[in-house]
Amino acid sequence: MIDNAGLLIRPVVALIFLLGGVLLLRRSGSRWGALCITAGAVLFLGAELYGVFTLRPFVGRFFDEAWRQQIATVDVAATLGLLLCAVGLVMHTSGNSRQRPDAALMTHRNPS
Repeated sequence: MIDNAGLLIRPVVALIFLLGGVLLLRRSGSRWGALCITAGAVLFLGAELYGVFTLRPFVGRFFDEAWRQQIATVDVAATLGLLLCAVGLVMHTSGNSRQRPDAALMTHRNPS
């Protein structure tokens, strides 16, 4: 039961990153960061969907060495996609902090 939940949550996380990347592409001033997030999410989602529908043995599949190599390749592609998402997030936040240098200094004061 836990294994099946683990197999299904990773594509959901990839879809959330993809949705966030697309929304940032529409609204953001940092296009490169949003593009990295979107590209990483597409790579992560593609690797996970291939792993879920093609490679993961649910019932009675033999675990041979070729299968283990394919799983390792899928894991590397998914991790690379997550790394691209992380790079995109850093680029996006650093791009926004350069656009608004006083953003960290802004406070909400009570006019009393």
